[in-house]
Amino acid sequence: MRKRNQQLTIIAFLAPAVILYAIFFLFPMAQAFYIALFRWRGLSTNKEFVGLQNFRSLLLEDPIFWKALSHNLVFLGISLPIVLIVGLFVSYALSRKVWGASMYRAVYLFPNMISVVAVAVLWSFVYNMQFGLLNSFLKAIGLERYATGWLGEPSTALPAVVVVSIWYSLGFYIVLFLAGMQSIPTSFYEAAAIDGATHWQSFRHVTIPLLWEILKLGVIYLVIHTLNIFGLVYVITCGQCGPNYHTETMLTYLYRLAFTESNYGYATALGVVAFLLILGFALISLRLMKREAVEF
Repeated sequence: MRKRNQQLTIIAFLAPAVILYAIFFLFPMAQAFYIALFRWRGLSTNKEFVGLQNFRSLLLEDPIFWKALSHNLVFLGISLPIVLIVGLFVSYALSRKVWGASMYRAVYLFPNMISVVAVAVLWSFVYNMQFGLLNSFLKAIGLERYATGWLGEPSTALPAVVVVSIWYSLGFYIVLFLAGMQSIPTSFYEAAAIDGATHWQSFRHVTIPLLWEILKLGVIYLVIHTLNIFGLVYVITCGQCGPNYHTETMLTYLYRLAFTESNYGYATALGVVAFLLILGFALISLRLMKREAVEF
């Protein structure tokens, strides 16, 4: 009887959360799968059932989708190692209580304190061909021949946006890793120092194993962020997504299909494919980073 009452209590506490999750996540997701089976212009009441035709066209006949997906993978492939490596080493240095650690922490966190739209506008001025800070700097040091329209050239548009993405997201991961490092008892480092371990050996054999679960969280979050990137790309390129779609990503393409071309059925199919891709990459990352947790 007592066990049954406990079960009823647990169900009573969980039920509101489960109902809200079903209403605001599961139902819209099921609805998206359903809409993706139609040719639909959004505001019209006429829906033409086309089955899997939207998915077939997207995956087999749409070069822009594959171009957008490749750009998302470029974001992921460049951002992941740079953010993890730089974030870890900066966090480790700050955790050693160097002079001015609080100031450095605020400097790195500053980009995350302003909106992504403001960041995009700021960097669009930096990259401006006529009066941008970057071209002015190159001219000032005698490298005028390298000055160019960074967001308007096919060869520089995507790298320019990737740099901004890394600059914007790095502070969050530094703070995340730093919080994890500060929770590690100093006795581990003292024991390592007594055994003659160098800073690198302490970092490799003490910090990394004890920080593994937070590292895993950071990788998953970064995978989701880079495959979901939208606002930064859209604003910094003024909605043009670079010359000849050179900075197009999956979500900027989805936005254009839905809200510019009113092709809601096809755009929803792209959203479903993007969801499945992000889920797949997240599960692969979890699988690759699976290891026995170290407790302390």
